[in-house]
Amino acid sequence: MKRYPICGVFALVLLICSCVSAPRIEKSQYNQWHYTFTVLLDPEMLNDSPRLDIALSLLYMEYPSEQAAYLSELLYSTDNFDVYKDRIVEEQRKKYRDSIADKTTIPTRKESPSYNWRYAETVTVKSFLRKGLVIERNYDTYSGGAHGLRNKRYYVLDMDERKQLKIDDFLANYQTDKRLRNIIYFELGKYSKLKSGQKLSEGIYFSDEPELSFNFFISNQGLGLHWNPYQIAPYAHGNIEIIVPWQVIRPMLLTQGVELLAKFGIYLFL
Repeated sequence: MKRYPICGVFALVLLICSCVSAPRIEKSQYNQWHYTFTVLLDPEMLNDSPRLDIALSLLYMEYPSEQAAYLSELLYSTDNFDVYKDRIVEEQRKKYRDSIADKTTIPTRKESPSYNWRYAETVTVKSFLRKGLVIERNYDTYSGGAHGLRNKRYYVLDMDERKQLKIDDFLANYQTDKRLRNIIYFELGKYSKLKSGQKLSEGIYFSDEPELSFNFFISNQGLGLHWNPYQIAPYAHGNIEIIVPWQVIRPMLLTQGVELLAKFGIYLFL
């Protein structure tokens, strides 16, 4: 009978175990595709020309194929990212060059910083829900003037049905229900650090009764509402975002809204 060194046997066992237990490497279901592009106002000036810088970071879904096709069509109106990228570049280039086409002389970048524009777009998954997704889309733009703008848009998606949901799918009489409006105003008051009884206009808001936002997302904690700069408050206060707790607005939810939340793994009656 042959004898093998103990260390050799251990090494063989470890090799076999490593082969058996090695994890499968699978491609990610979601990826980001990144593009950058620069448009020179005067290509002959090279480093000194005012420019438009474009940056895109786009969410790409690999599978399942039907859901992936739906998401691409919804977000980009195409399943080809190069087509979308070319469309954005062409739109922004035309807007940029047309805006200062009447200038007889083109200053350098340092002479006129307001001619240095930018367009940035980022699309990501804010949260994964059971059978659903919340997509966050951010725009960061500057087209001259004192400052740029940062806007945000949310998409709440039922991926089973391949459908974008509206706030009216969850709540009845969203705009006209005074109870709901008062609850939202209460959360806005908290956001602005107002004391009980203070009017919203005493805080950061333009009025005591700001328009309600239809730009929303859902989370385990509650209904998220988002306002972009200038919508209900001055630019200096930026994007305004609150979360209205589910337990507070539960009586106002539609039956189908409660069922949708349960479908997404958010249970209100536990």
